Amino acid sequence: YPTWSPDGQKLYFCSAERRSSDPAELLQNYSQIKYDLVAISYDHIHDQWGQLETILTERQTGLSILLPRVSPDGRWLLFCMCDYGCFPVYQESSDLYMIDLADAAQSGQYKYRRLQINSDQSESWHSWSTNSRWIAFSSKRDSGVFTRIYISYVEADGRVHKPIVLPQKDPTYYDS
Repeated sequence: YPTWSPDGQKLYFCSAERRSSDPAELLQNYSQIKYDLVAISYDHIHDQWGQLETILTERQTGLSILLPRVSPDGRWLLFCMCDYGCFPVYQESSDLYMIDLADAAQSGQYKYRRLQINSDQSESWHSWSTNSRWIAFSSKRDSGVFTRIYISYVEADGRVHKPIVLPQKDPTYYDS
């Protein structure tokens, strides 16, 4: 699930330790596979990749880290974490988290926080608006079975407001 920083100078992605090349063994131990969040810089002028940088590890969080998305203004890194694997939509444990990249640049530490907009069902597959003030994400909060798209406003300081389901022209859209 790679994503570029807005300036094109850093690629964020997830990586898991290779535990086996045997597909049967991988399938048997799937619930133990967890992903780290990493990044690599890219110099487009010289067409050179930098050193791999570990942002956050599954050892630090105890969770699998997935779907990094950088806000268009470059300030925030939004991602989800769940118990294991790389399909958060199927796990009730999947929640949204955020890192302040401006703070990380100053302190040298990537501090993450769980967003208060999470429910007890899966939140995942998120995206930023072009002005970095809204996030859209899928959630199973209504039924635990079907995902719906929710939107939340994001303050300049990173506070995220209560989500609302994406409005539809037909009010019965989600019920049919």
